[in-house]
Amino acid sequence: MSDYVEMLAYFGVSGAHPGGIELTKTMIEQMNLKPDDHILDTGCGTGQTAAYLGHLGYQVKAIDTHPLMIKKANLRFAREKLPLHALQASIEQLPFADASFSLVISESVLSFTHLQSALAEIKRVLAPGGQLIANEAVLKAPLTPKEQAAVREFYGFHSLFSLSEWKEQLTLAGFRDIRILSFDEHMVQEEPTTEMELSEQIPPSLYDTLQTHYELIGAHRENLSHILFECTV
Repeated sequence: MSDYVEMLAYFGVSGAHPGGIELTKTMIEQMNLKPDDHILDTGCGTGQTAAYLGHLGYQVKAIDTHPLMIKKANLRFAREKLPLHALQASIEQLPFADASFSLVISESVLSFTHLQSALAEIKRVLAPGGQLIANEAVLKAPLTPKEQAAVREFYGFHSLFSLSEWKEQLTLAGFRDIRILSFDEHMVQEEPTTEMELSEQIPPSLYDTLQTHYELIGAHRENLSHILFECTV
């Protein structure tokens, strides 16, 4: 895992995606979900989105690859008296049966994966007519090869796509009815009051990682943005 992902885990950053939990709430409100919908939160982090859905009464499964995130998510669920349990698992090898979910949520997850493998697994676990909704990084204006390599290496991105490339990748994976919900906020416009579940001991180097993160998004604020999209299987 990249130092950036380690930093998110140790600092316990909740809503570590553009727009934070408020954009997540808006996104969910637009989905017209049914009470019996089964939802998968991939890359659940500290469990903020899954907990929000749990309080609304939905059947939710939550996964993350980082053991510290899983620990913090499950502590949140216990503290909030929710019947949820986060699992350590990869979106590229989901531990769920075919057609298990009506909705899969991905918030700043897919760029860290081998995208076609992740999309194939999402498609597999979605029931016919099920939807994927995602909030992911997008290349809004070109970076030089050197700049793009630096961004990908720091964050641990396997890919960094433009809007048209995202659509191509989703179509290639067999998704349809692709709808762009948002394409107008810079990555730096994250929720100003980000919630944190700080670890008792944080490696000093991760403070440098946090500073580098701010420097990168500041330097490339005209190039890096986010894309909020939904699509159907």
